Amino acid sequence: MAFPARLTAIGRLGFRSRAYGRHVYHKISALTLGAAFVSPAGQRLRQAVVRFGAPARHPDVRTAVVAHVYYLDLLPEILACWATLPGGAPLHLTVPSERIKQARHLLQGIPGAILHPCENRGRDIAPFIALLNAGTFDPYDAVLKLHTKRSPHLLDGEIRRKLLFTMLAGGRNATLRLLAAFETPDTGLIGWKACYRAAPSYWMANEARVRAIVRQMDMPDDAVRLGFFEGSMFWFRPAALARLRQLQLRPEDFEPEARQLDATLHHAIERCFTISAWADGFSVRGLDGRILK
Repeated sequence: MAFPARLTAIGRLGFRSRAYGRHVYHKISALTLGAAFVSPAGQRLRQAVVRFGAPARHPDVRTAVVAHVYYLDLLPEILACWATLPGGAPLHLTVPSERIKQARHLLQGIPGAILHPCENRGRDIAPFIALLNAGTFDPYDAVLKLHTKRSPHLLDGEIRRKLLFTMLAGGRNATLRLLAAFETPDTGLIGWKACYRAAPSYWMANEARVRAIVRQMDMPDDAVRLGFFEGSMFWFRPAALARLRQLQLRPEDFEPEARQLDATLHHAIERCFTISAWADGFSVRGLDGRILK
């Protein structure tokens, strides 16, 4: 191997080892600090701290929640997130058709919850795209996208979900402050930086498919840029997803559910939310309002 090629290979190995190191660090953090943060004791501590803070102002932002509910026993966690939004914000719930009757029973007496039956394919992404295409989100300035993510193949799956719910909508004051960022017209997506993935290794087996989707969105190849919120939970401005809407994807375009871990259409679309926003000049931000690259 020539010397320059050897240096390139060494550089790649170094990059991969750094990426793996960050991955291990995130896992350990979730299983230790994260577990403590979402524990009952951690929740009580956060609530005590909030009582000493000044109430946040109510921003002039029309808002809603959309959540895919596959695991109905996690519905109370979704309702707890919804409760942090300003009063009157609707809750759109996509639920597999075979579970819709049970969901209606669980939601009796809860006004503002709107059920959308869907097919069990494409995980949370296909039902979300169906609502996006139907114009369901058009009346809102900012929508919180959640789903009952369990990730049973991961040791920290339950903790990941609880952390995401807590960071994105863990308290009324924090939610109001976050919504204020949508008063800035160029804010497109807001998510938790700890779940933002931009390292090339996070393409996994999806880069070719993402590039094909980007061409369908009338964008050049050089518009392809990796940077996405792993877990596909975030706040978004509906106008920032116009490029995805113009694809007019249908539920049947997504692969049937077979417990896939990668390389499906929904994994590719997960990496396209930010690309859609960037294409039309919208920014992608962390919870602190800083722009994510």
